Amino acid sequence: MTKNYLSFILLFLSLNASFAETYLPAQLLMLDENFSHHVVLAEKSTHTLYLFKNENGNPQLVNKYPMATGKKAGDKLFQGDHRTPEGIYSFTDFLTHQDLLNRHGKQGQIYGVGAFVMNYPNPIDKRNGKTGGGIWLHSTNDETRIDKGLDSRGCVVATNSNLIELSKFIELNRTPMVVVQNITYLEKSTWLSQRGNLNDTLESWLTGWQTENKALYFKSYHPSEFFDKFKGDFSNFKKYKTAVFNNPGKPSIEIEDVSILRAKEYAVITFKQIYNSNTVSDVGRKSLYLKQDEFYNWKIVNETWTKSGIKEEDEEKVAFQPSMRFFKNNDPASILGADFVKRDSN
Repeated sequence: MTKNYLSFILLFLSLNASFAETYLPAQLLMLDENFSHHVVLAEKSTHTLYLFKNENGNPQLVNKYPMATGKKAGDKLFQGDHRTPEGIYSFTDFLTHQDLLNRHGKQGQIYGVGAFVMNYPNPIDKRNGKTGGGIWLHSTNDETRIDKGLDSRGCVVATNSNLIELSKFIELNRTPMVVVQNITYLEKSTWLSQRGNLNDTLESWLTGWQTENKALYFKSYHPSEFFDKFKGDFSNFKKYKTAVFNNPGKPSIEIEDVSILRAKEYAVITFKQIYNSNTVSDVGRKSLYLKQDEFYNWKIVNETWTKSGIKEEDEEKVAFQPSMRFFKNNDPASILGADFVKRDSN
């Protein structure tokens, strides 16, 4: 290796490190050790999967991998349009190679070593009238598909070895998957400002709830865009919450482990919620879906809640550790068979 070439490599690495410190992805505004210890960010324009990890609330790039997406460009709108949806999703299930064969017979081989099921359509997708389902992050028995870029029916497709590698960092319902056409990088001060705006909205909402300040609390919601699958529109939701506020006593509400992710038209704030009142005590995961109003103020348009089923004092916090939780080992040949893998690489 010549001295000039070595100098070029060192300069290249230095510039990349400088860029990573100065510019941050707008889609990943705040990470945490519970609900976003790692995030998979898929950029459709470059057919690249990026794996980021939480580093004191900031995203730090771990690795990147090639991928293929839907045969047709653009955001998914309806069942069978062969487009990959764009938005913020979570992995809800994992299907092993054998699961896929049991479901689809020999045709299941096209999904490779396994598939992570995404929660498409999410609440925003449903609100926008998008249809379809069965959107996965999976591998393939024909890895030449990855080189084509646009070559799936809407799923995100990686190589077998890369899916196994990614799986070490995935935890169901705790590792988000963000899909965008193009990643937007922001100068750090702008990035911090955007994070601050969303965090301020969260703090205002929480303070209004904790103090039962109805004006402050309801100000956090979008009056025309808000929807709830049980209560309906904002008017009905407001009547219900007002009745709850009128009950005697004030609740104790605390939040922990906040993550903030952003898609093209909305943001999602996820956190652990600890709630105690005269009648109810529970701990769980809450996600607030937000959109900007005409004055660019963030407003809540939907919220989801999943009860953890355990008391706060009984919960033992264990730091996430990468592991082969979905595969017994990291050798595709042992999962698919040596002949399968040999054909795959021809």
